[in-house]
Amino acid sequence: MSLRAYTARCRLNRLRRTACCLFTSEKMVKAIKKLEIEIENRRLIVRKDKHLWKDIGERQKVLNWLLSYNPLWLRIGLETIYGELISLEDNSDVTGLAMFILNRLLWNPDIAAEYRHPTVPHLYRDGHEEALSKFTLKKLLLLVCFLDHAKISRLIDHDPCLFCKDAEFKASKEILLAFSRDFLSGEGDLSRHLGFLGLPVSHVQTPFDEFDFSVTNLAVDLQCGVRLVRTMELLTQNWNLSKKLRIPAISRLQKMHNVDIVLQILKSRGIQLSDEHGNSILSKDIVDRHREKTLALLWKIVFAFQVDISLNLEQLKEEIHFLKYTHSIKKSMSAVSCRSDAIINKKKDKRNSGFFEQYSENVKLLMDWVNAVCAFYNKKVENFTVSFSDGRVLCYLIHHYHPCYVPFDAICQRTTQTVECTQTGSVVLNSSSESDDSTLDISLKSFDPENTSELHKELLENEKKNFYLVRSAVRDLGGIPAMIHHSDMSNTIPDEKVVITYLSFLCARLLDLRKEIRAARLIQTTWRKYKIKTELKLYEERDKAARIIQSAVINFLTKQQVKRKINATLVIQKYWRRVLAQRKLLMLKKEKLENVQNKAATVIQAIWRRYKAKKYLCKVRAACKIQAWYRCWRARNEYLAVLKAVEIIQGCFYAKRERTRFLKMRASTIIIQRKWRAILSVRMAHEHFLMAKKHRAACLIQAHFRGHKRRQLFLQQKSAVLIIQRHIRAWEAGKCERIKYLELKKSTVILQALVRGWLERRKILEQRAKARLLHFTAAAYYHLSALRIQRAYKVHMSMKNANKRVNSAIYIQRWFRAKLERKRFIEKYYSIIKIEHEVQECMNQKNRAASVIQKAVRHFLLRKRQEKFNSRITKLQALWRGYSWRKKHDCTKIKAIRLSLQMVNREIREEDKLYKRTTLALHYLLTYKHLSAILEALKHLEVVTRLSPRCCENMAQSGAISKIFVLIRSCNRSVPCMEVIRYAVQVLLNVAKYEKTTSAVYDVENCIHTLLELLQMYREKPGDKVADKGGSIFTKTCCLLAVLLKTTNRASDVRSSPKVVDRIYSIYKLTARKHKINAERILNNQKKNSSIGIPFIPETPIRTRIVSRLKPDWVLRRDSIEEITNSLQAIQMVMDTLGIPYQ
Repeated sequence: MSLRAYTARCRLNRLRRTACCLFTSEKMVKAIKKLEIEIENRRLIVRKDKHLWKDIGERQKVLNWLLSYNPLWLRIGLETIYGELISLEDNSDVTGLAMFILNRLLWNPDIAAEYRHPTVPHLYRDGHEEALSKFTLKKLLLLVCFLDHAKISRLIDHDPCLFCKDAEFKASKEILLAFSRDFLSGEGDLSRHLGFLGLPVSHVQTPFDEFDFSVTNLAVDLQCGVRLVRTMELLTQNWNLSKKLRIPAISRLQKMHNVDIVLQILKSRGIQLSDEHGNSILSKDIVDRHREKTLALLWKIVFAFQVDISLNLEQLKEEIHFLKYTHSIKKSMSAVSCRSDAIINKKKDKRNSGFFEQYSENVKLLMDWVNAVCAFYNKKVENFTVSFSDGRVLCYLIHHYHPCYVPFDAICQRTTQTVECTQTGSVVLNSSSESDDSTLDISLKSFDPENTSELHKELLENEKKNFYLVRSAVRDLGGIPAMIHHSDMSNTIPDEKVVITYLSFLCARLLDLRKEIRAARLIQTTWRKYKIKTELKLYEERDKAARIIQSAVINFLTKQQVKRKINATLVIQKYWRRVLAQRKLLMLKKEKLENVQNKAATVIQAIWRRYKAKKYLCKVRAACKIQAWYRCWRARNEYLAVLKAVEIIQGCFYAKRERTRFLKMRASTIIIQRKWRAILSVRMAHEHFLMAKKHRAACLIQAHFRGHKRRQLFLQQKSAVLIIQRHIRAWEAGKCERIKYLELKKSTVILQALVRGWLERRKILEQRAKARLLHFTAAAYYHLSALRIQRAYKVHMSMKNANKRVNSAIYIQRWFRAKLERKRFIEKYYSIIKIEHEVQECMNQKNRAASVIQKAVRHFLLRKRQEKFNSRITKLQALWRGYSWRKKHDCTKIKAIRLSLQMVNREIREEDKLYKRTTLALHYLLTYKHLSAILEALKHLEVVTRLSPRCCENMAQSGAISKIFVLIRSCNRSVPCMEVIRYAVQVLLNVAKYEKTTSAVYDVENCIHTLLELLQMYREKPGDKVADKGGSIFTKTCCLLAVLLKTTNRASDVRSSPKVVDRIYSIYKLTARKHKINAERILNNQKKNSSIGIPFIPETPIRTRIVSRLKPDWVLRRDSIEEITNSLQAIQMVMDTLGIPYQ
């Protein structure tokens, strides 16, 4: 299957899915259920004398009716109704559709099998005909209603005609009426019955739908503007444009109007309507068959819509991303890529980055897609002209997606873009994007002009082959118009617009088929991965087995080698150990001899040394004991005196130092606290001022904070300097005191030595006598001294511990307060930053708002200026056209008419204007009670309501309508009253024709009953003449009733009243009987006067659609009708509007 056929099948399948969704919608399902109930309950039944499956003539009639449908619509409808596919050769296979209708619609094998006689062939039991009739009726009605609903829903994109152009029927309602007339029992209007069931039919095929929109000659076919408007409908999806057309476009003004519709749409989309030379494209140029401007307009439409419609931007971006990602993977895996190529490509990209700024975003994406595909072939596309002149880029694009259509080996790489024949007789690379700064390695020593021309012809032939490959591949792909030819592309600069348009079609077609291509590639990739994985697994198993064998062999060889080394090592070790043992034995013998000698000498020396030591030790012990007692006593006394002095000095010094430090710290703390509290109070006092001037306040706070930090740092440095100075001064004072102390100690020691010597001498004398007392006193003194030492040491330790605790508490307090201050500072800092951000954001919002307002104001002023300029130009054009027309067509008759109009305008009075006449007439109608004044007012109101919609609205707002109905009720059958009633009904009819004031007439109390009484009163006269007042009143009243009740809601409200329906029906029967009598009388008269030869033409009854054609006189319509004067037609129009049957 070719891709063209595959695409057609995919589109047909999508159409089938859409039709199935439409058929299975909730509204449609409910209507089908109601239809089935109607058929099963025999409310819709086929006549018993009609045999749809037996009578060949009836079968042929139904078949011809159904074949009136377009074969494509009929196929979709049958497949959707039956839920199965119909095998046809193509969508125009009428024979296949006819066979399906005969075998499946007018006949049912399942029903035949159910009712078949068990023994007699072609004989069926009772009930077969009824079941088959129900089946055929149900399927036929569903088919007609579904096709009508599908056509209204525009199920098919190109929206073909529902009926064939040569068909008997052009509306679904006509088929239903014909079927109900010939086959149904007791059913008048089948379409109305189906409308009640929820299956309305309303499609009517107009001549515009059958218009041939194909273009064979650009100048002639586009001249009327109809095909251009149809083109814009398809491109913009605005289906109301065709309603603005003037068809048939015969005159020049009608054609210009149709072309202006297209130009207005293009202008509304911001498209500059000018050709290549800057000349404006006007509607008269298209109508006058200006070929260049017509082509320029078509290219404008193509560039404005075709690229946007044919390309799906999201899909194109995704494809570009996928191609770039795939190319990056391929490039990273390729071992051939080198760094220099990347540098060259970067240079090229930088060089050509600004070339595409003149194009739109869609065209840039199209170029990105082309470069993304050509990157796989090391090809760089720089423009839409020369880069495509040799056909290689198009071949690459198709080969990348469909290699089977364009094989890579079939692409000719030697073209005029890659090889250039120079006059010097050498073949070099062309200076294109892919051959910068490079030349061929081929150089011909002698190259005459004949060889050069032959090479050039060869290159052109290669390019022709490339374009032939592209053309054949595009023909197989389908959906791409044949816009390019090698003669227009090769050996010249191609047209940029043609290349871009052709690329958009090609890109859309290739992206449409990319899902299938990606699926095939994914299957291939998966299979290759699986195959590679299997081979890799097998290779790993083989490699593992080989490794195991190699490791076993290597282990065996290693073990053998180790055994040999071990044996050799053992032999060497045995001999070496023997040598070591011999050497060790000799050394042991020598050491043993030396040890014996040393041991003997050591014993002798030890005995001698022990004797000398004992003798000396006795002497030393005695001296040491004496010295120890004396030194101990003297050191104890000295230590006690020094300790006491030191403790006193240290206590005073430490107390003074700690007090000084505490006082300074306390003073600095108080200063800092006072400063900080002052700063806090200042901040709280100026909070509102700081909020108003946030930026300056933040700077001030930062300055104060920095000053505070600097002040704190200065105070810390100052306290550190004071402490250092205090320590230095204390150290110098301590040094002086120590010198004095040493001198004092020296003199004290001398004095003490003298005193102690005297005391010792005295004590030595008294020692023997007071030995016991001395011992007791010494022990007591030692005990008291120990207590004092212990007490002093404990005091010292307690002071030291207290100082440590105070210092630690002060350090903890200082750390905690610093942490609190830091936390507060951080919070305030963040709040200040937040306030700054908010202020900045507020200022940015104000700036953006100001920019938006300024932009809007500038746009408004520019638009006003442009509107003024356009209005001035329009006035100038109108004046010039009027002057030129007068100059061209002016004659004596037209001059006389113009002079008469000018005289009438000069002589016109203010009271003759419509609004003055309306005000005066309403005043007369609402205030005066004389019949002549009321009649005059009604005449004025009839004129103004017939000519002006504003007067109709003023009359509806004034409340004069209810006054008119009261006037109608108060009149009798006299001639003046009949005149008043006739004008009153005409005024009401004029007001009711205007859609905005119809409700004002209908909402008057007892409106319908009053009009019915008028019909009852004036029903006896025919009213064929204008002089006959009664007949005129009857027909005008019927028209008024039809206009008031043409909406569905009002008609249903009136139809729900049986009395009203009965009155209308009785009036109709009386009128019909009188009309029949008159017709018979006229026929008899005609037979008597047959010798005269005047044929009698009976009047045809009016159709229902005439009510919608009753429009005000100021509405210009081709299908507007004159006032109805036939009483039977008038009453039939009322009954058709209400939906009341004639029988």
